[in-house]
Amino acid sequence: MGMTWYELLLYIHIMATVIWVGAGFLMIVLGTRADRAGDDPGIERILSDNEWLATRLFIPSSLVVVLAGVLLVVDGPWAFDQLWIVLGLVGYAATFGTGMFMLKPKGDRIAAQMERDGGMTPRTLAETRRLLTLARVDYVTLLLVIAVMAIKPTGDDVAVLLAMGAILAGGWAWAFARARAIELPEHAAAARA
Repeated sequence: MGMTWYELLLYIHIMATVIWVGAGFLMIVLGTRADRAGDDPGIERILSDNEWLATRLFIPSSLVVVLAGVLLVVDGPWAFDQLWIVLGLVGYAATFGTGMFMLKPKGDRIAAQMERDGGMTPRTLAETRRLLTLARVDYVTLLLVIAVMAIKPTGDDVAVLLAMGAILAGGWAWAFARARAIELPEHAAAARA
């Protein structure tokens, strides 16, 4: 008895998820470690690695995840109107959009500024810290999508859905408050004057 088409799709879906989420999580851990250690060259290296990985690993693997997921719905006993599939697709779109339209452009601007200034400056360091904070909460969204895929909640799972919503709202509120608390050097100087 060989592998079915559905099993192959499921394997591809899971492997692409592991690659995408695992690599991103590792970059967050390394970025947090470098930031806490005050390792500016380490932060600069991680920013460069993230920029390189975006188009070579993160975007392609995330697209494989969604394509395999859609094919699993088509081939399997699922329907696109099931709540957990809708939530998964909305969560995927949110995290993909956050990456493409917020995190990647911000990272590109920081990299361009570093290129122009000859390396990490106090401003680019502060901007990178903000970027790391937003990347962490984007992973909260992504981890909730994985929870939705595992739990497969329906409209009857009110407590689960409320808990997930509270985690998402709390994560984003924390991230934006934390990112705003990271002072840019010119604001810190103005506040002291």
